[in-house]
Amino acid sequence: MNTKDGYSSKRAEIDSKLISPNSCIYGEAKVGYNAIIDPFVIIGYPIRAKIKEILQNESKELDLHDYYDQKSSGAIIGKHNHIRSFTTIYEMSTLEDEVETGNNVLIREKCHIGAGSIIGSGSILDSGVIIGKKARIQSNNFIPPKISIGDDVFLGPNVVFANDRYPVSTKLIETKVENNVRIGIGSILLPGITIKQGAVIAAGSLVTKDVQEFSVVKGSPATVIMTREEYDEKKKSYEDSEY
Repeated sequence: MNTKDGYSSKRAEIDSKLISPNSCIYGEAKVGYNAIIDPFVIIGYPIRAKIKEILQNESKELDLHDYYDQKSSGAIIGKHNHIRSFTTIYEMSTLEDEVETGNNVLIREKCHIGAGSIIGSGSILDSGVIIGKKARIQSNNFIPPKISIGDDVFLGPNVVFANDRYPVSTKLIETKVENNVRIGIGSILLPGITIKQGAVIAAGSLVTKDVQEFSVVKGSPATVIMTREEYDEKKKSYEDSEY
């Protein structure tokens, strides 16, 4: 159904009255109670292979909204989500309850974002990315396929993950970030490593190997500089000081 410049699928299950008429909802999407969908949001965008089929369609009467709706499997948006303007969420992705996105966020197909997580403006989650609960993904992060991020993880702005040891190859490598990890602004993580529970990566680090639990690493390549306990003590002292 076209609504002003937007579109709402007849197959969608929508349990919110906080949806902009300028947004587009395709396929068998589910939008939970009191979810806010800002103007110019797309939910259930079809995967690339389905879009390419249009090039072989000779019909001159093709309505693009109807075509996308027909092809899309929809996406799942939980209760009390806030999806901000110019966010695109591909089909087969799930956002659990109380997830927020910034502006201009791209979430590709088959992604899963845990409850209470925040995806910052300008960030890109590529196909199949998994984000745990209460994660904070700051602005302008690129997270490619084969990356999984645990609960209560903080990613500063402009963190980059690599997933290919010999680009461009046909073998992508998994990288894991476990629970309660902190990764500073501008860090680079090479493929095939695990950042273990409670670890901290200092800003601008190049991480080339596994980081052990509750350790703090820094540099290029990143090496251990202290424990998480020492880090937390320094953090508390800093927060308690006047400056």
